[in-house]
Amino acid sequence: MLLNVENLHVHYGRIAALRGISLNVAEGEIVCIVGPNGAGKSTTLLSISSVLSPTEGEISFDGKSIIGTPPEQVATLGISQVPEGRHIFTSLTVDENLQVGAATRNDKDRVRQDYERVLDMFPILAERRRQSAGKLSGGEQQMLAIARSLMTNPRFLTIDEPSLGLAPRIVDQVYEVLVDLRKSRGLTLLLVEQSSERALKAADRLYVLRSGEIQLEGKTADLQDGKAVHEAYFGFTHQHDEDEVEF
Repeated sequence: MLLNVENLHVHYGRIAALRGISLNVAEGEIVCIVGPNGAGKSTTLLSISSVLSPTEGEISFDGKSIIGTPPEQVATLGISQVPEGRHIFTSLTVDENLQVGAATRNDKDRVRQDYERVLDMFPILAERRRQSAGKLSGGEQQMLAIARSLMTNPRFLTIDEPSLGLAPRIVDQVYEVLVDLRKSRGLTLLLVEQSSERALKAADRLYVLRSGEIQLEGKTADLQDGKAVHEAYFGFTHQHDEDEVEF
C-alpha cells in the first residue's frame, strides 16, 4: 500500500476528532472518504499532510512513517493536498499561483513540461493565466487549486470536498479531470466528500466516517445500491423505500 493509516487518534483539546481510524490506499487507486459534517474527514487529511499531529496511531507513506515529519517535508515525498475552500492566492494571477505550486522544485525543464500539461488539462486557466485568481468563478478556482497542487509533481493527491459550492455541471468536469489524472498520470487520489453519489461513481473504494470512526469500508462496486452506505452514514436502518433519503 502507498498509504497506511493505523489506529489514528486526533484530539482538539479534550475533544476526540478521530477515534482509532485505520485506512489504506494502494498506488493508482481512487479512494473516497464520505461522511456528514463533523465526522473527522478534514482532520484525516490534515493529519496525513502532517498539519495536525495525532495523539496516537501511525501514518506511513511508501513504507516509511511520516509521523512527526514537518508538512513541507511531507510535500517533498510526493503528498499534495487541495484543501477545503480551495485557498488559492486571490491577489495573484493564475500564472503566479501555478508558480507557487512549483516553488520548491529545482527541475526547471520538468516544471515547464508540467506547466504546459496543466494548461492543456484546464484550457480555461490557459485563457486566463494573466488574470487575477480572485476574478475566477468558483469552478475555475477549484481547477486552479488542483492545477497548483499538480505543479508540486505529486504521487499522492488528497482533495477536500472538490464539489463544495459548485454547480453540478462543474462538479462533473472536476471529477472527469480527477479520473483522467489517474489514467493519464497514474496519480493516486484520496478524496473527501459529504455526498456519496459521486464517490460511488468515481472511486475504487469507499470509507464512511461518522463521529470520528470508520463505520463502513468496501469496494464501490459492491455498494452501488447505496443502502449500506446510507445506514453507515446516518447511523440508522431505513425501514421503507419511500423513506429513503437521497444524499
